[in-house]
Amino acid sequence: MGGAPLRHLAVNAVFLQQRMGGLETYVRELLPALLQVRPDLRVSVFVTSAGREVLEAEPWAGSVEIVTHPLVGLPFGRAAAELTVVGRLAARRGADVLHSVALIAPLKTRPANVVTIADMTWLRQSETISLPTALLWRLVVPAVARRADRIITLSQAARAEIQEDLGVPPENIDVIPCGPGSRPAAEPTPEQELREKLGLGDARVILAVSALSRHKNVRALVQAMARVHEAQPNTVLVIPGNPTPHGDELETLARELGIGAAVRLPGWVSAADLEGLYRAASCFVLPSLREGFGLPVLEAMARGVPVACSNRSAVPEVAGDAALLFDPERPDEIAGAILRLLDDPALAEKLVELGRERVRSFTWEKSAEETLAAYERSRQSR
Repeated sequence: MGGAPLRHLAVNAVFLQQRMGGLETYVRELLPALLQVRPDLRVSVFVTSAGREVLEAEPWAGSVEIVTHPLVGLPFGRAAAELTVVGRLAARRGADVLHSVALIAPLKTRPANVVTIADMTWLRQSETISLPTALLWRLVVPAVARRADRIITLSQAARAEIQEDLGVPPENIDVIPCGPGSRPAAEPTPEQELREKLGLGDARVILAVSALSRHKNVRALVQAMARVHEAQPNTVLVIPGNPTPHGDELETLARELGIGAAVRLPGWVSAADLEGLYRAASCFVLPSLREGFGLPVLEAMARGVPVACSNRSAVPEVAGDAALLFDPERPDEIAGAILRLLDDPALAEKLVELGRERVRSFTWEKSAEETLAAYERSRQSR
């Protein structure tokens, strides 16, 4: 099977919907990069109706076949469809490789079977997902991983955890870093307009683009903000992201610490407002305890914002020497890193330059080339 050239790729993106963050970026950026490297490649993407709405808006949508199926869109049936229906659809369409980009894949396929497992947060910090989802993934993902022809992950840190937790031989795992995140999708909202909209006044903006989930460790960042605000009263922490119950807890914590007015959780913001926040920000902070990669670090660097970030998991692999690293479980250390960036313009400018240089080492074209090589290895193993 491995001797014939790869002609038809099927992509299992049944999970896809709007406002998903990193996984959505992975699909939106990797697919056009694959087509750029292999313009002759036929690509079928399996999605629900919600996923179709996401992809049909992309400028490259006409270059792929977006495929839905009644059984794929059944309520509460997504995982069952990924374990069964998607594999049969890929085989019927004559795909050479099926790439499932989010944990769950058919247990048996006629095409070569490639699965992306971005991280092991779902197992090591299962409180970050619902109990039914945690139980389902504990049941099926180990079997999926061991039966796949290749596993793709995004960092060496994630690779080590996949080996340890799922028992996948290291030679079956390809580490393929992402490109530099999402490209600017809109012109930035003018700063004064944005400040009025979000109630930021003339404060210096500390930006943290993050899901409001416990493993993202935003609680420690809010605690750190109390010290930052004491030292620099004219500062505000802005954390755009989908509203969650944990976000409500964070707002309560901020009020208890006496910094309610200095912490803004505006919910999901438009692309224009997000670009405006990057432009207005004095620094960017990622306090996460666990990341499969850490796209927000590169997205901030690409936009010329100095970065302070966690020294855990995959984050240091991404940041390199272009960010201030801190222990995410020590709020005083987080605060110290932020204050260094606010107080030392020369250091901030140095990190901006190092960040721009760092970003250049990550490209979606390189990710696509390495992903295509992983597809070929998956076919050779058949």
